[in-house]
Amino acid sequence: MLEDIALGDFNIKIDPESSFWATGDNKRIEAFYSGIREELIKEMRDFRFNRELILLYVNPTDRCNASCPYCYLPSKIKTRQKNMSYEELAEIAEKAIVYFEKKGIKGSIVFHGSEPLLNKENIFKIIEDYNDNINFGIQTNGFLLTEEDVDFIKDRAVNTGISLDSPDRKINDYLRGEGHHSKILEALDWFDGYSALNVVTTITGYNMTQLADMIEFLHSHKVSLSLMNPVRGTQRASMAFRPDPLKIAGEFIKAVDKSIELTKTGRRIVIGDFANIILGIVAPAARVLMCDISPCGAGRRFFAVSAEGSSYPCGEFIGMEEFSGGNVFSDSIGKISSSENFRKVMERTVEGIDECKTCKLRNICGSPCPAELYSSEGSMYRKSYYCDFYKKVVEYAFRMIINDDIWYVLRRSALIEKYKII
Repeated sequence: MLEDIALGDFNIKIDPESSFWATGDNKRIEAFYSGIREELIKEMRDFRFNRELILLYVNPTDRCNASCPYCYLPSKIKTRQKNMSYEELAEIAEKAIVYFEKKGIKGSIVFHGSEPLLNKENIFKIIEDYNDNINFGIQTNGFLLTEEDVDFIKDRAVNTGISLDSPDRKINDYLRGEGHHSKILEALDWFDGYSALNVVTTITGYNMTQLADMIEFLHSHKVSLSLMNPVRGTQRASMAFRPDPLKIAGEFIKAVDKSIELTKTGRRIVIGDFANIILGIVAPAARVLMCDISPCGAGRRFFAVSAEGSSYPCGEFIGMEEFSGGNVFSDSIGKISSSENFRKVMERTVEGIDECKTCKLRNICGSPCPAELYSSEGSMYRKSYYCDFYKKVVEYAFRMIINDDIWYVLRRSALIEKYKII
């Protein structure tokens, strides 16, 4: 039932089916776990295979004002120059509201990219008109933000992600575009500690040694949530930017250590990706980020809509027509989400991957990302390029839990109270 696993210089016992784990006396653990195993396995399966949509990622434009060399979108998409009209955006919002209300939830729309603020007037009007009925978010490179935009965002409690890859101006501007660093510094001053802001850092070979410095930099600008994502090799050009998995694991752990050090000074900064791994160990069904779950959230908990309406399991699949589930302007959300092309992704599990099916950490990692693996390996059924990264970081997370340090890496929230994990 429980299997032994060595993690560095310590051992634990774990059931990979439920991710229940423990240390200590074998007989007492087995006796305790036998009474709750069925319930925990059911909870894990419900969490993994629940197909309730909660979110749409909507690209209101194909256009972009940056040329990030590792971009996951095909150039053929970005050169279409399509902007959604207000009427098209309103149609999506109204369809989503009706769909979510029938499910008894207030769902979400995140305006994503290319660069959504190239269609700023229309998306701000949509937020203004529909904010009472649906939650909104914006993921932006930040180039077009003005102080008035930030006031609008804060007044309407819009969740916002902005991109910054390095505290060093030259490196950041090489990766994100000339003038980007100074623009984001300006924007961070306007946001002034806004609690619904996160800063996304894409980890590449160019910035991986600066992750701890980035955390210190963001903390000094009152940012409380950082997302640090290894670059996905969805496009051929982006593969050249993927760093060595073990090297970035070490640098990522340094960044976590830095976040703990700074949080202990009295103002919290959390690396969301690591917090999600912690939750995957101590309260698996409490996880929010949907990449390190099998099946991942693509098509199952969210899907992405391109500017001309074609719908894909997630943004990483945009342009791969063999995964398109239909068009949001001609098909219902329900029809798209249950399409055969979406099922290809929703049915992809770690149990179907030769290298992963016997891994005892399989339901903590999930072997992301299926779109990256399909592009780079020709099949979703391969272990993640970043396998060694996840193993090392998960080992570190277990060590932190055993040392009772997780208070410093999670956000204060109702989630913590609900699951009573600290």
